[in-house]
Amino acid sequence: MNKTETGAYGERLAEKALKKAGLVTLERNYLAGKYEIDLVMRDRKTKEIVFVEVKARSTDAVNLPRTAVTKQKQTFLKSAARQYLLENDEMAASHRFDIVEVWLEDGRTAWLENAF
Repeated sequence: MNKTETGAYGERLAEKALKKAGLVTLERNYLAGKYEIDLVMRDRKTKEIVFVEVKARSTDAVNLPRTAVTKQKQTFLKSAARQYLLENDEMAASHRFDIVEVWLEDGRTAWLENAF
């Protein structure tokens, strides 16, 4: 699998896990200029809009996938989220940023709510 295929596979696994946990998909791979949000979802319980960054790694990766979501990446995601909220007339909506880690060999996921 190349990097694009790996990312898409990880995003599908993450989306499946989040749907099972009660989230509803609003957008996949939302683009705001040069920034992308992997998944935009709504939490059925809290009604929050959830901006999800998915990080997929092989099981033998040295660092946890979440470490790839640097402060700079967080700034980019927040900028893209603002654009999404503006475009969809949701500026007043409660929202949060989650990270889903995916280990590709066995399909395990770890969900970090309110990650930043």
